[in-house]
Amino acid sequence: MSIKIRLGDTLEAASVTKNTLTREAKVRPNLIYDLCEGKTKRLDLDTLNNMVNTLWAMTGNDYTLTDVLEYIPDDAKG
Repeated sequence: MSIKIRLGDTLEAASVTKNTLTREAKVRPNLIYDLCEGKTKRLDLDTLNNMVNTLWAMTGNDYTLTDVLEYIPDDAKG
């Protein structure tokens, strides 16, 4: 099993910058940059919830976890 972080794609599609999300969600800038670059191994659920809620509030779009994370089963890797 692996989890792909799709935050960078979601931000790009929403025309929201990493800096804007960092400021509005009140999270560390390194966290957002590491998430977008796939460097994060752990993520606090409260932080994840905060980011999704902030995206929703900023854009008016109904974002969910699947807009930020993608589950890839082991047998789907190839």
